[in-house]
Amino acid sequence: MFFRSFRTLFLKAVKNVIVLKSRTYCLDSTKKKWKIMFFGTDDFALKSLKELHKAMHEGRMVSELSVVVPAPKPHPCLVAKYAMKHNLPISVWPLPKEQPPTDCWELGVVASFGHLIPKRIINSFPQGMLNIHASILPRWRGAAPIVHAIMNGDDETGVTIMRIKPYHFDVGDIVQQLSLPIDPHISAVQLTDRLADMGANLLVRCISDLHYHLNRCTPQPSGGVTLAPKIDATLSHIDWSSMNAAQIYNRWRATRHLFKLQTFFHGNNVKLNDVEPPTTKAPTMFQDVVDRPGRIIVDRQRNLLFVRCQDWVAFRHVTLHRRPVMSALDFFNGYLQKKAIDQHYFDVH
Repeated sequence: MFFRSFRTLFLKAVKNVIVLKSRTYCLDSTKKKWKIMFFGTDDFALKSLKELHKAMHEGRMVSELSVVVPAPKPHPCLVAKYAMKHNLPISVWPLPKEQPPTDCWELGVVASFGHLIPKRIINSFPQGMLNIHASILPRWRGAAPIVHAIMNGDDETGVTIMRIKPYHFDVGDIVQQLSLPIDPHISAVQLTDRLADMGANLLVRCISDLHYHLNRCTPQPSGGVTLAPKIDATLSHIDWSSMNAAQIYNRWRATRHLFKLQTFFHGNNVKLNDVEPPTTKAPTMFQDVVDRPGRIIVDRQRNLLFVRCQDWVAFRHVTLHRRPVMSALDFFNGYLQKKAIDQHYFDVH
């Protein structure tokens, strides 16, 4: 029922869209109000859209605003919901190749959109297109820069406002950048929220004096390029023999909103959660134990499950084969103590 009502409203909104039209770069005075078409999907993008919408209501920077979103599958994205609620014109991606002549959209803005923008669309905006990217480019080009920054233990990240170029993601000239230290215990969700605020504010700064910033943009450095591809569930599997505690902790911080870390206990799937920081020490009597990867030790006093990797890593909670979440002590009492000591291992593949 919701989908039908949304679809009806969605089609009505689409009728109000002013579609793109190719034309040459215009050289108006710098501080003017722009007709902006916004391409976005999620909460990271939504903060930038809200700032543009606020500016339009306050009579700053933006004279008209519309959005482009993917078709709902099956539910509309956050940007689409916001546009519907506030009666912003909506266009559904992909945009049609043949478009009737309409009023001019002057600037395109992209944030967390996930689709490569064709050259014909980029060129149809007199001022081109800007992208808000959650990294200090050229580090972490791609779909998941925040996850990769945390997972790789980066000390710093930030946001980049860049001009969009055709054919490749995240290769355009840099308009503005801001850096942010990464707290060693922050999660990807928390960092996304902070970077979304930074990106929205930096976007407003750039658009408020658009020509000034566009005339001073610079190519990305040729060195230091790293890629941030989409995340899949294969990253949930822990390799006890190749990973250390810091790597496991960072992977948990980076992906905990997507899935739980996994291993196997005598063939049964085990999900591990609430990873302790790598500074958490194993019980003194085991710190110098040289044992094969996957060895399990339960610290009863602290209710922690320690596992031997390249060093020792600790977890607070365990889920075994779709059963309720257990503490480390519950796992010991219910499963571990029923096994001989030489069987107190997670499987290593």
